[in-house]
Amino acid sequence: MKKFTSLFLTALLLIAPCGYVSAQSNKEAATNLKSINWDQRHTIDFHESLLKNLSDQYPKIAKTYPIGHTWRERKINAIELTSNTKNEKDKTGIAVIGNIHGNEQESAESASYTAWWLATNYDSDKKVKNILDNYVIYIVPVMNPDGYAQSFIYPIRENLRPTDRNGNNIVFSDPYKDTDGDGIIADIYVGAKNSAIKDRKKIGMESPDWDKNGVFGDDPKQSNIDLNRTFDYLWNYLDVDANPVLGGNAYTRAGSNPAAEPEVKAVQNFLMTKKIHALATLHTGIQCVLTPWCNTSEKPKDAEFMEKVSLDMKNALEKTTGRKFYAKQSYDDYPTSAEMIDWTYGRLGIHSYTIEVYAGGKSNPNGTIDEQCTWENELPADQWVYKGEWNGVKDVWFKNTSKAQMVGVAPSEQSKMVEGAKDSILTMIYSEPYGPGSEVPGYLLWGNGW
Repeated sequence: MKKFTSLFLTALLLIAPCGYVSAQSNKEAATNLKSINWDQRHTIDFHESLLKNLSDQYPKIAKTYPIGHTWRERKINAIELTSNTKNEKDKTGIAVIGNIHGNEQESAESASYTAWWLATNYDSDKKVKNILDNYVIYIVPVMNPDGYAQSFIYPIRENLRPTDRNGNNIVFSDPYKDTDGDGIIADIYVGAKNSAIKDRKKIGMESPDWDKNGVFGDDPKQSNIDLNRTFDYLWNYLDVDANPVLGGNAYTRAGSNPAAEPEVKAVQNFLMTKKIHALATLHTGIQCVLTPWCNTSEKPKDAEFMEKVSLDMKNALEKTTGRKFYAKQSYDDYPTSAEMIDWTYGRLGIHSYTIEVYAGGKSNPNGTIDEQCTWENELPADQWVYKGEWNGVKDVWFKNTSKAQMVGVAPSEQSKMVEGAKDSILTMIYSEPYGPGSEVPGYLLWGNGW
């Protein structure tokens, strides 16, 4: 891809070169359900409106309701898809959770697409009719709506727990802002106009210095919390005396207590009220299907079954997208603790899978398995723009990183990606029922007042 320049970057995003498409932001985009453009990036308003419109237009098979709220009082919405041809207690429950990490927007697109596909094809596709006649499908497209909305400004993973990073006793007192109107939040450096990149010194992030402390963007709207390290299963697990150290990946991002974040609490409480046989949580960053355990190399009781299903799910992704994916136990990818799939399997006995739907960029055929499995698309190169004097500082450079340039921009052939994710989820659905389904421990029921 040609190097972007600040003079026409905004125009490039609007006309979407090389297959990239900018955000579809208005609520009306989800109203005409037959003509949604799944190659576009959609805002939080779109996902909320889509679920409501599916329920309004297909009331016999779809209902939408909030399962909780975020720190910013955004609703965490779920859609429940099933027909009334059979008693619900005789059906198999399936859960799909998208966008636990705000900047992994492709995961929300994939979850919303799956809900849309099931609802709009029930009357015309015997395969869909069979699914909704025999299963109850619960889909939460955006588990982290605060992080999702904020990731249209800068690509953050976190939720928005009120956080004071610079110690001035005011939360989020110096958030990022696009001061030059190019649609990108830049890393701010200083260095002479003819300086080499290695000689430039970073002094902050693009911001007008709202708190006037002389440091740009030092208290952004980010919490440092990774919601997928905060579930109530081996929370904050850390063995410094192990070799290698176990739990170090999660320790600094696990929050104040297990399931203390409202988004995690909402999902845990919701899943404990439903009879779920299988669950998929959707992510991006690599292209694969992962199974429990995340915290240990030991095999779970249902390892043979879940490994077979995950391989079939991986094959479905490859067949539909034309891209390479892999399957493995999550620990073997990299060890973590207190992830969703360990909680859902370890606490409730739900067969659980992480589907990583997209890894941007070109593959390295000689690299590790995750470096070989990518979307095979061109990403923009980092861009350096000399600003001269800016906000009272001389010799300022803006570094527009590749990831910052991709904010709110869909990858090429996103429609293939969401179709592949849907086919992988269908593969998981067809693998159930197997065993008794989720079994909520008595102490969890008692703790919820049951």
